[in-house]
Amino acid sequence: MSAVPPADAGAETNDALKGPAAGFGLAAVIAILFNTALAWAENVDEPLNAYMASLSGDPWRTHGFAAVAVFIALGYFFTSRGFRIDGSRFAALLAAASIVAGGGLALWFVLI
Repeated sequence: MSAVPPADAGAETNDALKGPAAGFGLAAVIAILFNTALAWAENVDEPLNAYMASLSGDPWRTHGFAAVAVFIALGYFFTSRGFRIDGSRFAALLAAASIVAGGGLALWFVLI
């Protein structure tokens, strides 16, 4: 009796993300970290905060526009480049980015 390989042997696993799911998924990871970095930067640098306020009337509104712009631009960029990622690896990246970003914001509020 011989072992017969499954029909999809050598095929990519079912949990691989590709296309917009992969591209915008990675963009979300980066946008989460960008959001935290921008929050720190605008609170540390008063001229940056004033400049951001001058763009939309409120620095936090500009902050939101910037975060969404980073997400959309990077999402389209990674999607157009055919980015692929394993689903488990993506979940780990997203969790790590969320923990780092949340910890970074919490640390900021502890420090000020």
